[in-house]
Amino acid sequence: MSLTLSQLRIFVAVAGNGSVRAASRALGMAQSGVTQQLRNLETELGGELIMRTNRGVTLTVLGQRLLVRAASILGECERASAEAQQLRGDYAGEVAFGLTTEPLMDTLAPVLGEYSARFPRVALRLRTGTSRMMISWIREGTLDFALALVSDQTDTTDLSVTELYPSNPVVVCRRDHPLARARSLRALASANWLATRSPNITDTFASSRLTTFFADHGLPAPRIIATVEGLFETLHWVSETDCLALEASVVATRGPFADRLTCIPIAERPADQQVCLLQRAAAPLTPAAQELATMLASYARAVRLPGGARKDRAPR
Repeated sequence: MSLTLSQLRIFVAVAGNGSVRAASRALGMAQSGVTQQLRNLETELGGELIMRTNRGVTLTVLGQRLLVRAASILGECERASAEAQQLRGDYAGEVAFGLTTEPLMDTLAPVLGEYSARFPRVALRLRTGTSRMMISWIREGTLDFALALVSDQTDTTDLSVTELYPSNPVVVCRRDHPLARARSLRALASANWLATRSPNITDTFASSRLTTFFADHGLPAPRIIATVEGLFETLHWVSETDCLALEASVVATRGPFADRLTCIPIAERPADQQVCLLQRAAAPLTPAAQELATMLASYARAVRLPGGARKDRAPR
């Protein structure tokens, strides 16, 4: 006996729907059939995958690990099917991609319109978040590719990395902030700060860019009063309070909060980071994903040309 794709799909459905009953409805299967397939899978793996509670099911440690691998395996199967279809000239299916702040604001709108016009049957699924989140999702197989930040300390050993342009991080605050005209990082040492943390990541990486920024200039760690998982929430908080955040300069020049935020003109600069196109080194993109990645990367480079040239249409 061996694992089957059907068993993995059923297990993922149970984990995603929170109960065997909900999974059976979603799959259009009898509840007894779902239960039997789960038992077969647990027998094959030699351990329990789920624990039943009065609120549904929770995953065991083995179940949590299998869920990651099952999502990757099923994702690759879907990509293989879509790739075969697209190589025959029939562009359909789905492309899952991720963008951090700068490429999100620089490239998405102009590229999205042109891509959708060229490939109307390809569904796009965008995920936003931190660079650590993007890298994790690429490795899990949840994303096809991402435009995200890479520094000298970023572990990219199993990834293909294409540099696009240097990131421009700044300290942002609301426009009438009492520290808005500060000239040094030391002048901000007593301020309250927000940091961005990745969901399900318990280490301190999320705030490391900010804390490292202070440490590199001989200052105590900043007073981080909250960690926030989303960019919108961070910018809303900064625009409504005296909190500061280390964000891309573009948030103070474009986007929904541009008229409420400003960059504090301190002399110090955080460590260099590059906005890069990231994908798995061992697996090629599907034709549809490759087209989108190429368009986003080309436009990202174009908008950062000397003089800040912007184009109305995305490069092909």
